Amino acid sequence: MTQTDKSKQKQIIIIAAIVLIAPVIIGLLVNLGSHDIEDVRIKMEEYLYERYGEEFVVDRIGTRSGYYEARIYPKSIIGTSKEGDSYYYSQAGIKIERKLGNVGDGYDIVLLNIEGEEYLKPKAREIFGDKIKLKTKIRYKKKKEGNDYFSWQIRSGFKELLKKTMNNPGTHRIELQLFIYIFDRIETEEEKETRRKEIFEFVQYLKEEGLYKYLELGVIFIDERVLAPGYGEYSLAVRFSDKEKVEVGGKKVYLPPLELRKEMTVKLQEEIDKMSEEELLERMGRIKKSDLSYSGIRKYNGQYQTWIYSIGMLEKNYSSSITEEDKNTYHDSLKDIKIEKYNKYIYLN
Repeated sequence: MTQTDKSKQKQIIIIAAIVLIAPVIIGLLVNLGSHDIEDVRIKMEEYLYERYGEEFVVDRIGTRSGYYEARIYPKSIIGTSKEGDSYYYSQAGIKIERKLGNVGDGYDIVLLNIEGEEYLKPKAREIFGDKIKLKTKIRYKKKKEGNDYFSWQIRSGFKELLKKTMNNPGTHRIELQLFIYIFDRIETEEEKETRRKEIFEFVQYLKEEGLYKYLELGVIFIDERVLAPGYGEYSLAVRFSDKEKVEVGGKKVYLPPLELRKEMTVKLQEEIDKMSEEELLERMGRIKKSDLSYSGIRKYNGQYQTWIYSIGMLEKNYSSSITEEDKNTYHDSLKDIKIEKYNKYIYLN
């Protein structure tokens, strides 16, 4: 066989191999995400509208672990303080196959948190006043027949799930993490005692509602000067300032320079004094839920805090740190409520 014949034979073999494996390669490409992204978006949008009765934004579509994944949020939050707030965002997914399959989503998680907040807000305002923001993290869990453990169910319908928990606590459970941010200062011991009584009253309300058994409650007092128009500029100055080591309550902490703290204390107070209650509430309404955290608004602006943990929540999440005192604390007495001061609070009296 000549060299030319050998070359032709090799070419024929290569072509035949390509023909044989082409369907496999094409199939793999399809499975790895060769669908038109717009088709994925449209399918998700149609599913979400049918399921929730409103239009959703579907963006940031990508692939991970064999699925198309996208960020989703209702179009109704565009132009409001909720836009850009990760608390109101969720995900949707479609398994990557030859043909686009069924859509799944996690927006029920967002809905359950919103429903729980709306359920608790009237009583919280009645007790603590109007200058509050609530942030919830709610998990509904169910014990299936034949199992010894509770598994997380992605469901909305807070009132219905609470009723199930009340009627069948052996098989239904609501775990509630609730954070109440109060935009006010405690300036006297009398005010501190009043706030302590309010917290105690709210805990008793949660018990009556069947929400104490698996409860983590944080009540955080945020200096209202964060509501002043000039706060944003000072917040940046605090973030990028060189911190100084200061002893607070016997502990070493790092705080912004004293001169900056003095200046913002006075300037922001002057702005607050000129604002009406309506203006303060409007400014408070702009604060995003995702900023209600220690790394967000709490780190330097938190003045006082109270943390309440039921023994059920401690056993579930913090079992290694449970003390004998924890085992015997049911928050049925005012003495069980403790208000502690933040050691990184930056404002000066």
